Amino acid sequence: MDERRAARIAEREFGKPGTATELGGERDQNFRIDVADGEAYVLKISSPADDEASLDLQTEALRHIQRADPDLPVMEPVPTTDGSLWTTIEDDETYHVRLFTHVPGRPVPGQDLDAEALFEYGAVVARLGKALRGFFHPDADYDVLWDLRHVPELRSLLDSVTDAERRELAERILDRFENRVEPGFESLRAQVIHNDLTLDNVLLDDSDRVSGVVDFGDLTHTALVSDLVMAVASVMYRRDDPIEAAQDVIRGYVSVTPLEDEEAELLADLVAARHLTWGVTVAWRLEEHPEKTDAHSVAGVDDGWNLLQSLDERGLDVVNHRLRTAATSGALPYSRTGTSEVLSRRRAVLGSSPLSYDDPVHFVDGDGVWLYDPTGRRYLDAYNNVQVVGHANPAVADAIAGQAHTLATNTRYLHEAPVELAERILATMPDELDRVLFVNSGSEATDIAWRLATAATGNEGAIVSENAYHGITEAMTAQSPTIWPEGMDPDHVETVTPPIDDAHHGDRPAADPVQGMTESLAALEKRGTGTAAWMFDPLFTSDGIHSPDEARAGSMAERVREAGGLVIADEVQAGFGRSGDALWGFRNADVVPDVVTLGKPMGNGHPVAAVVTRSDVASALYDGTGFFSTFGGNPVSCAAALAVLDEIERRDLLPHVVDVGTYLRDGLAELAAEHERIGDVRQQGLMVGVELVTDHETREPASSEATAVVNGLRQRRVLIGSTGADGNVLKIRPPLVFERTHADRLLAALDDVLSELSRHD
Repeated sequence: MDERRAARIAEREFGKPGTATELGGERDQNFRIDVADGEAYVLKISSPADDEASLDLQTEALRHIQRADPDLPVMEPVPTTDGSLWTTIEDDETYHVRLFTHVPGRPVPGQDLDAEALFEYGAVVARLGKALRGFFHPDADYDVLWDLRHVPELRSLLDSVTDAERRELAERILDRFENRVEPGFESLRAQVIHNDLTLDNVLLDDSDRVSGVVDFGDLTHTALVSDLVMAVASVMYRRDDPIEAAQDVIRGYVSVTPLEDEEAELLADLVAARHLTWGVTVAWRLEEHPEKTDAHSVAGVDDGWNLLQSLDERGLDVVNHRLRTAATSGALPYSRTGTSEVLSRRRAVLGSSPLSYDDPVHFVDGDGVWLYDPTGRRYLDAYNNVQVVGHANPAVADAIAGQAHTLATNTRYLHEAPVELAERILATMPDELDRVLFVNSGSEATDIAWRLATAATGNEGAIVSENAYHGITEAMTAQSPTIWPEGMDPDHVETVTPPIDDAHHGDRPAADPVQGMTESLAALEKRGTGTAAWMFDPLFTSDGIHSPDEARAGSMAERVREAGGLVIADEVQAGFGRSGDALWGFRNADVVPDVVTLGKPMGNGHPVAAVVTRSDVASALYDGTGFFSTFGGNPVSCAAALAVLDEIERRDLLPHVVDVGTYLRDGLAELAAEHERIGDVRQQGLMVGVELVTDHETREPASSEATAVVNGLRQRRVLIGSTGADGNVLKIRPPLVFERTHADRLLAALDDVLSELSRHD
């Protein structure tokens, strides 16, 4: 039909004289009718396949939406001059004709939308579903191609997919759908939905806000989540950050209508099925009915296959985790921006606060041992021991959210959480330790431990290892030689050589740590400070990662106590199963400490820490200044820490750490035989130090090479750090859920970087 005839129909049948402009459409013909009074309408010539029952379904649905949510920008049916809601015309076949009010706006490609616009798009999709919630129509079982319940039927069309790689991909997607989705699809929440809420059918204004929702021709009764799936699939198309864009839409949707667990668990499979339906049906149409396949259907289908391939390569389980995270976390209280903008804004407000790697990396999501950048690329995390049971651990996140929704207060009130957490921590400690003090960070814990020591002993002198790090408070900075500014040498602090197990470190000569302890104790006594405590990290992480020699560590502790001091085991880095042999690193040193500090991994990223000690030591502080921390021991933090302990037990992580740690050590030993720069491999569970040297005989530290390796691995999307007095020890300390396959990826990347360094020698 041409525009002149469309204008005549609008005037004759609907009483709206004006000019007609063709708008196009996939199944229907659509014309904009501009009338003299400035009003605009849309004349729709429906496909002959649409009978009156389907037209009535669409009309009544629109009326229901207008009653349920009048602010939704949907078109309104305009009656004919005789009061009917449609008329018919003859043109070889009978066509139904309807007129609707015109909704303003323009279609906008998904790649042009920012996070705020995507969020609003998702919210409008949910509002439309909510408005249709109570709608019923006897013909709502309208059979629609895009209904996701028909996905298994695509198998019969796969012969049309002539590209072998695409066909294999289609079969994998269909196998997953039939195993994961099909058995429970009919049990998902269902109602009448729009069923084609892509960006083709949503109009936006000049501010990229939704100004119109059109084309209700695919209305049907099916799974409610399908509308969200259509929207998510639409925005992922041709974007550099498809996962993040999808997350923004999902967050908008759940801000109106939360997803049920069964729906959230299937998001990635449903999105993949939506893209597959498009790709397969277009291939079939081109083969069977090329003359009837319009350019709109074909345009960009290759990009759709490429996106589907990308999702498959990432792994639909991984993709689904990220989509599910958005579904359960709701709206984020910050705006997502590009990496360069974040870096610029950070420098403006945080100044020179340190960033890892020469090329800083921007992360937006995490899952287990993986971190994700804004483009969806994943990085293997072999460095962050804070997330001890894995990034975004669902059990820990649920515990935090559940308690935060219930109560967050302080320990001046009775509550079960801090009591139970203290009981469970003490159950893992030596019997002598019977008191727990809760704080918020490792630095607070070590600072309180120092206060306990000075209060209990009356002394003021401290002994730490030569390159120790124990925190950022003033007292702990003085006991952290690794961060001493040039010229700093506190009078009340003595350093000692770590009690290293020589069997692990070759025949390099070193000072006798026991004799060094004797000399340090004497020096503090001579200065008049006495010795309040020897504080040590049981894995001597900042000294270069060393396994302790039990006899030497025991002798050093004995001499400290003889001098009137306490022994403090700083488990902030070594604790919570890092060594694998035990929950606490001091167990491997065969030392029973007077005070133990816990931090970093305790809440899997939630700020919670603790000090464990004897009642007589605790009393010295309580009887003096007293002790209270507003946030220390709050129920939310304790819930996080309890969940971490549960996960370590439930997943049997201690023997897992021993197994994977041994596997990683053996792999590193093989690399050491191939690469001369590796001088030593030091390992305790999943705390691993790889010392790099320029010469095996002189043991000259290869500090710059270590920096190059760390940054080279970052470019290969593997994250580690460095440590030691000369910064030449590669520090590998992944989450405890690290698997052998992850170790293989780390080893391969390290081999590649070391080989590249050798080629440039």
